Amino acid sequence: MPVSFIANSAAQLAQSAIRVRNEALTTGASRLSSGLRVSSAGDDAAALAVGTSLKITNRGLATAALNASAAVSTLQIADGALNNIGDLLIRMQALATQASSGQNDDAIRALIDAEFQNLKTEVNRISQVTEFNEVKLLAGARGFTNTAGSNLAASGIAGVRLDPNLTTADRTLRFSYSALTESLTVTRLDDATSTSQSIDITALLDAVGGVGQNLAPGSMLDVSFASIGVTLSLDSNFARATDITAGLTAATGPTITVVAPLYAPATTNTPQDVALALNSLVAGYDVNTGNLALPITSAGATVRFGPLAGVAYRVNGGAMGASGAASVTLPAAGPNTIEVFIDRQLPNIGMVSVGSVTTGAVSTTGPGAGTVTIGAGTGLLGADYLNNNAATRLTYKIGTGVAAGQDLLNVDIPAFNLVALGVDTLSVTSVVNADAAISAIKLSLATLNQGRATVGAQQLRLEQIASNIGVVTINNEAARSALIDADISQEIAEYTANQALLEAGVAMLSRANQLPNVLLQLLRNG
Repeated sequence: MPVSFIANSAAQLAQSAIRVRNEALTTGASRLSSGLRVSSAGDDAAALAVGTSLKITNRGLATAALNASAAVSTLQIADGALNNIGDLLIRMQALATQASSGQNDDAIRALIDAEFQNLKTEVNRISQVTEFNEVKLLAGARGFTNTAGSNLAASGIAGVRLDPNLTTADRTLRFSYSALTESLTVTRLDDATSTSQSIDITALLDAVGGVGQNLAPGSMLDVSFASIGVTLSLDSNFARATDITAGLTAATGPTITVVAPLYAPATTNTPQDVALALNSLVAGYDVNTGNLALPITSAGATVRFGPLAGVAYRVNGGAMGASGAASVTLPAAGPNTIEVFIDRQLPNIGMVSVGSVTTGAVSTTGPGAGTVTIGAGTGLLGADYLNNNAATRLTYKIGTGVAAGQDLLNVDIPAFNLVALGVDTLSVTSVVNADAAISAIKLSLATLNQGRATVGAQQLRLEQIASNIGVVTINNEAARSALIDADISQEIAEYTANQALLEAGVAMLSRANQLPNVLLQLLRNG
């Protein structure tokens, strides 16, 4: 390489080295001042993505741990109140034992009963005022009875629970299941506009039953449809490879041909008592499957839906027929729409549509009869309100997702009011009443002890959940720190080295810039 005035390579090399060291010092200063090895995607895109995800997860888990701790506190309040109720019941049992003794006359028993009734009042008061953050714990929740249009157990539905905060009146619901997508759907039918929610339960089934497997005997899976206000509890009878659908299952008749029949269930304005009406049909209805077999008849060239007690038809928008009467003639060319009505058997209410059958052409080769089977009651749920003695259910978020059983924990606190304990009508005004009170209070104490055991077990579980969340959070934070945080000792060592190299580069640039002067000196001396 020649030594020249024009190209001062030494100076250029020195400048390049200075730029590199200056950038390294800037990066090092940023890391040392912020404590972060990765502060932007340009530093390490993959580490930033994973670290951010871990940060989000940890924030959610921290809140989940607080939720678990709050749940423990809630159950501690409930347990303390149950302890006081237990003391009151023990005192009531002592008073009943005293009143049953022969040395007391009715006047004395009346005095004893005065204290007895006051203790009952206090039991009820404690059950009504025990609350956490204005949520009543022991007063009980509104219970429901399910008047299903079909046998829920046959579909693997072990229980149905409605949220009283969303379900403020009697409800009609229909559930369906697609084995292809493993999606469970609940639709509310009693309003003018239907509301549906679908949940992919693959991950839930896999977590409880195993990948691709049904739930094992004794296993339960709660699927919560929050927007509808209903929770379905699945058991081992639920077959994940079998559809549950209110469709057309059969259209048969040796002399009758029905082209492309299809059943569409009603999706709006279906009252709660339709399920009861279906169950009360004398003929044609299978309560196990929810299928309704509608007779279809032919005479000459005429095809009709035949008479069935409690059922009426409307063909192609015409007038609705009478209950138990055959439909009008179906036009042979089609298409045909046959709306099916059920007699609700209530005064001044009459019929209500459960859906419609559509067909293409219909034809017959002579007199005969067959059936068109529709899933009128398949998956149908009718819910009645009962009393306030159902358990209070509190749902706690203990994870960062929405999967019931994994990220959501249901805590059930039984009702402990007078009715739930079975002591609401007790008195000790006579020996007979006192003896009855002794037996009843013995049972109520057993109920109370079982309830306290349930509350205690749930409390212990929540404590372990909070502990486990703490372990997961610590390990997640350690992993995030390894990805994102700066290693201060290493950064200091590199910063010191880069600083020394920068100073060396500056010194060498100064000397390199003196080379042209040396060449001029050679020219002068030459």
